[in-house]
Amino acid sequence: MNKWQIICPLAAIGLVVIAFGVMHERNEQRGFMSVATRSVAEDLVHMTNSDHLATIEPQLHSTLSEFVASTGFVAEVRLGDDQQPSGGGRACSRFVLTNRLGHVLAARLGRDPDPRVFRILSYKIITEPGGAANAAPPYR
Repeated sequence: MNKWQIICPLAAIGLVVIAFGVMHERNEQRGFMSVATRSVAEDLVHMTNSDHLATIEPQLHSTLSEFVASTGFVAEVRLGDDQQPSGGGRACSRFVLTNRLGHVLAARLGRDPDPRVFRILSYKIITEPGGAANAAPPYR
């Protein structure tokens, strides 16, 4: 038996194992990012701050306080960044919060030099046409 008849199949098996390992690791990382982003968003809705954030600027803290005064909840969590991002840096994930009044707050999260926490790169209040925020008040 030729030594190449042994080496080639073993090398092919090794490459397949490495490829599946890389794909598995990438999926694990995406799953972690999704859970971590949802955790930050939930913390902001319930406490207007999060242990997973490096810092939160005072203006955002006051905006969140006003925002969650009307029972806020997490509407959406997405991985990656906007196609045309607003604010500095490259975001690793985004989240959208909404409240019972129909106000919507979207934020972009980026990595902090400390790998255990994130930082908010930018946020904005969104007014959706036809949403509860724009609806006429009910008549009694």
